[in-house]
Amino acid sequence: MRPDTPAPVFGARSPRLSPAALAQTIDALTLAGRRCVLLLVSLHRSDRLAALAQSRASREVIGEVMRRVEGMLRSSDRYALASHEELWVLLVDPPGESLAELAGRTLRANLTRPIHVTLGDTGSPVRLHPAVGGAWQPAGAGTDAMTLIAAASEACRESEELESRVRIVTAQSSTEVNQRRQLEHELREALFANELDVHFQPQVSLETGRCTGAEALVRWTRRDGSRVNPGLIAAICEARGLMTQMTLFVMNTTLRHLMAWNTQGIDARVSVNLSAVTLADPAFPSLVGHALDTWSIAASRLTLELTETAVVRHEQSAMQFMKEIRERGCGLALDDFGTGYSSFNYLRQFPLTELKIDQSFVRNLATDASDRRIVLALVDLAHTFGMHALAEGVEDAPSAQALRELGCDLAQGYHYAKPMPQAEFIAWWRSFNRVPARESVATP
Repeated sequence: MRPDTPAPVFGARSPRLSPAALAQTIDALTLAGRRCVLLLVSLHRSDRLAALAQSRASREVIGEVMRRVEGMLRSSDRYALASHEELWVLLVDPPGESLAELAGRTLRANLTRPIHVTLGDTGSPVRLHPAVGGAWQPAGAGTDAMTLIAAASEACRESEELESRVRIVTAQSSTEVNQRRQLEHELREALFANELDVHFQPQVSLETGRCTGAEALVRWTRRDGSRVNPGLIAAICEARGLMTQMTLFVMNTTLRHLMAWNTQGIDARVSVNLSAVTLADPAFPSLVGHALDTWSIAASRLTLELTETAVVRHEQSAMQFMKEIRERGCGLALDDFGTGYSSFNYLRQFPLTELKIDQSFVRNLATDASDRRIVLALVDLAHTFGMHALAEGVEDAPSAQALRELGCDLAQGYHYAKPMPQAEFIAWWRSFNRVPARESVATP
């Protein structure tokens, strides 16, 4: 919150404003085309009842909260007490969204320290368990105060489900908000009507040169013919509580195709991506087992992919989740390894079966000696912990050859094929593996 000090906020003197005045300040910043971040803090006070009664001790608590906040602000920053449980902090002209994340974590850490006041005869300190939601407004975004406050409030609500209890989002203009709501409505309808699709990107064994599996990827074409970015689909599902339903749709669709492939002589394993939300669902391993039984698919042919970020966000629940999944016989892959926290401890304590090397290390593998050393280290690391190494983003033959020389087990990328609908995947698989077509048996 401190280091660089931008221009003052239109002559304001005191860092504390009323909620209405702070909203007016946001609108003034918007008109001036300036950046800002609104942090909305839900305090979750242990003295909630005393605060409702507005006791003297509870007022002392608020006084200490204000002192801690003011001690962190720059001269241009402002804050407001929306209620005895809610605090708004406005950061003016921050360099970027990453600073908002840092500011939110720092603010939460400062507010978490016990506040020593006398409450009745107990003498116990007051403790806060803050949740921080932030809305970042880039320069020239044109977001009004009400939209920014609503975005920060939603982010605060979502942050309560995270172990860090801090979530920062980028605010959208009213036009973008309306478009997003329309998209969310259509996605919900498409999901309930099974109108989404699943495409498959081949995964090739570098030792044998044969396709041994595929990654299942969700796709959605709207009724007007436009295609929606898969990342946006996932973001909407996470924000609206639809992620488990979408993941089950992808998994069941994938297993249904696997059952059909069995009758056509295609023995492939398939990977399905999981989000942090799904990882925190204690019922999901049972749902996986039920789906495998429904489609009569061996658990060894299904691999569930987790990202480092998801594991870190739900580290405790992740351990139990992975244990149950491995007991059922499914594989577990750690996706995008090397781009996040990259703790070797995760590889040691979690029962992973596959390490996916991020495409950022693979893209220039054939010409960049540093990337080559990194990939070699990651491949050796995977093998040390008894895992297969799979490289993503393989886009040319030299990269594939380099991976083969480095001992990498599997590869996927546009060098082999883009994600395809399942019918195209079947034809591609037969052609690539030089397997003649055979008659399929009708399946329900």
